[in-house]
Amino acid sequence: MLFLFLHSKRTFCQIILTNEGQLTIMNSQIVHVEGHIFNKSSLFSNSGDLRLTGNFWNEATVNNTGNGILRFIGGQEQTFFLIDSMEVFNLEIDNPSGLSLSGDFSLAIYNETTFLDGVVNTNQTNLMAFQENAIHSFANEFSHINGPATKTGLSSFIFPIGRGGMYRPSGIDSVTETTTFISEYFNFGYSDLQTDGTIQKVSEEEYWNLDRVNGIGNASISFLYDETIGGFDSIENVQLGYFNNPWTEVESMNISVSPSFMASNNIISKFGLFTFAENQIDQPIIDFDAYQSDICAMQLNWIIPPETQAINFELEISFDSLNFTKIGELPGDSLPYSSFEVLEFLDYELYDEEFITYRVKILQPGDAFYYTKSITIENKCIFKNFSIFPNPVSSSENINLRMSSEFDQTLNIKIYDMPGNLILEQQIDIKAGNKVYEIYTEKLGLPSAMYLLQLTPRKSLKFVVVYD
Repeated sequence: MLFLFLHSKRTFCQIILTNEGQLTIMNSQIVHVEGHIFNKSSLFSNSGDLRLTGNFWNEATVNNTGNGILRFIGGQEQTFFLIDSMEVFNLEIDNPSGLSLSGDFSLAIYNETTFLDGVVNTNQTNLMAFQENAIHSFANEFSHINGPATKTGLSSFIFPIGRGGMYRPSGIDSVTETTTFISEYFNFGYSDLQTDGTIQKVSEEEYWNLDRVNGIGNASISFLYDETIGGFDSIENVQLGYFNNPWTEVESMNISVSPSFMASNNIISKFGLFTFAENQIDQPIIDFDAYQSDICAMQLNWIIPPETQAINFELEISFDSLNFTKIGELPGDSLPYSSFEVLEFLDYELYDEEFITYRVKILQPGDAFYYTKSITIENKCIFKNFSIFPNPVSSSENINLRMSSEFDQTLNIKIYDMPGNLILEQQIDIKAGNKVYEIYTEKLGLPSAMYLLQLTPRKSLKFVVVYD
């Protein structure tokens, strides 16, 4: 059957429209079908206004979109049966009972989709597939996509998705290269809520799938935040979480007020499951200070403000300001601190590096943690090539200490016997370079035994005295 519609503003009304030959709807024409459409031909073009109250069966490959609009305006639920592929230029949903996609193909949309009333139900086989320049308008809690949708191209896009009577869109921006992204919203928590410690907890009420199905492009991402859904007290404590088995943080920020969208700070390269997460326990700024003392030890001090939750403190060191190693720890408290408290740690190790960086890792309940600022100290006690001679030494002689230093320093050395009794304390003026310094042991009349010459509490040299 052949339908040829000329360019006019006439309205054509039909109970059932079947195309087995060629159907062309011209500009400005309105075709109202009070019933169903059966399309069995690839020669289907709509540059006008096609309105439908019933179902649409498409059983042929339709690639000529035209530049018209297809409107679903029924009063009962309508179904778009995609037995074969079909492209649509403009689409309008104005049916409070909704529209469902079914069949073997997705619906490709090239221009604008208008959501006036009713939900579009999709699935993994029958998607709303938005093409490069496709946009949408008026999506809301009463009219959106219930199920997955895809977007292909480089342009920014907000996926008009939701579920359970809620409009919960996701978005992509700054796409690096042409890619097809898929997104779907779930109005319940993911089955695995475990976190890696970078976040305290994730939402038990919702999550999104936002993934790539074709292409390798990266993008920044965003999700609509609703404080009545996530289960969190304040948006200031919320950020994005990504399921990396377990959930981990995505550096993110609130980019708008009404509505509130939470967006990644940077372009991301890993996609999959996302949700909102609580941004760790309250993490007040810890005042941290570090300096080198007169005895060459590194003095680390930090001040804990009231209400801080910290069950342990780990001291970390780095020689390149990038890679840190734990060197010690101090216990915290299982309860929040009730007042300001000053904690300190002394690192007595002598290091060969000229610059040393320290920071404190604050461990909190629920495997959460954060760090103080990092402080880099110039090491003015660089001592190398320690040796004592003669060794053994006669009780009637002084012992000599040979060492290398890159700076002029004052060093307090101590001599202990093996039970730990202090025998001698002597201050030495260390000069830059490889020098020999005399330790005044002759006057002590030491008995034959082994002794320790301590440069710092963690740097000691053993020597033997022979009494004569």
